[in-house]
Amino acid sequence: MKAKAVIMILGLAVTTLFISCKNGDGKIVGKWQHILTIGNSNIGSDTLDMTQYPPLFNTFRQDSTLFITNGQKEVNVRYFIRDSSLYSYLLGAEDTSIMKIKKLTNKELILEVSIGDGSQRKENLYYERKD
Repeated sequence: MKAKAVIMILGLAVTTLFISCKNGDGKIVGKWQHILTIGNSNIGSDTLDMTQYPPLFNTFRQDSTLFITNGQKEVNVRYFIRDSSLYSYLLGAEDTSIMKIKKLTNKELILEVSIGDGSQRKENLYYERKD
């Protein structure tokens, strides 16, 4: 009976680990620098080299908090990942930012955000790991 309980607990732990690794929560934890923004809309596209400005860092923590800083301004928000999307929100605020995770590896993160200004604009935000 004890052996069955241990096997069931072990199976549950492995399943939980598999699901959490699959959704990217584990890979995203760390410090990322925003290096490039590529925008596309129905009127054209543009590229912005973010390394020409003071560095912007996003630090994703294991406790589901996200620390964003450019050396002058700092913001702490909460985040979670579901269905290949990154949701971030400020406690007590009504708005939630939703970005599609286009690519997530140990060294590279690409997020896609849709801008709701009627131009059908989408921006791809490129990050590289800095820790």
